[in-house]
Amino acid sequence: MAINLDELISDLRTIAPRELDEEWDNGGFQINMGKKEINKILVSLEITKDVIEEASELGVDFIVTHHPLIFKKLDVIDATTITGNYIIQLINKGITVYSAHTSFDSVFGGNNDYLAELLGLQKVMRLKLWTPHGSREQIGRMGILKKPLTLSKVTDLVKEKLNLNETFRIVGHPNDNIKTVAVCTGAGGDSLEAVIKSKCDLYITGEISHHEAQMAKEIGLSIIVVGHYASEYIFIKNFADKLRKQTEEQVEILESNVIVNPFEYVL
Repeated sequence: MAINLDELISDLRTIAPRELDEEWDNGGFQINMGKKEINKILVSLEITKDVIEEASELGVDFIVTHHPLIFKKLDVIDATTITGNYIIQLINKGITVYSAHTSFDSVFGGNNDYLAELLGLQKVMRLKLWTPHGSREQIGRMGILKKPLTLSKVTDLVKEKLNLNETFRIVGHPNDNIKTVAVCTGAGGDSLEAVIKSKCDLYITGEISHHEAQMAKEIGLSIIVVGHYASEYIFIKNFADKLRKQTEEQVEILESNVIVNPFEYVL
């Protein structure tokens, strides 16, 4: 089983169109080894030394990540830096790396639609920020629960659907009544204004700042902050399933089992 590289890139861009990348993002190729036939693909949230080892052991020659390996301009590939060391290891192992980041956060069926689906939200729509100059689409979605729930019950639902055992932070009172819910995987601060102006009862996201949480509390917006990793590890299954379908299973596609969450939780 193998797939032509050009065909694979076309499939990847169908799933996560590059035109949906945010201006600051660095999606697409991170490393291109120039191999024209791809035999085995690993889907992972990001690159770590354990992911590289996993890929090597599995005989993978192509990795698709959500988080880009290269975010900022590199002046030198230095083995004494973490990113430089990863790049050198990957090149030595002949592994190409491609990232589908904010494009897959934004696209229909991507991270945010998938999270909304897991939570059972109905009438899901893209978050928009309304301004005097018109509307501007934001990363994130909003929808309504099948029936109103307390914040405490929604918290239980989030724990169940995201398979979370650790604690996470909330803004609001456990007895707050929740009907309209906004979601944004990853860091959701940039979409907070749109959530507020859309008059949502609750915002579920991976990260938010102290000042943004304080603002939400002042106006009565509840927030569940699950952590960046917890909100985005769902990328792996969702993207892998879409890629299998798009490629018509011409190539073997594996899902990474490496946990890349850098945080530990102390109770």
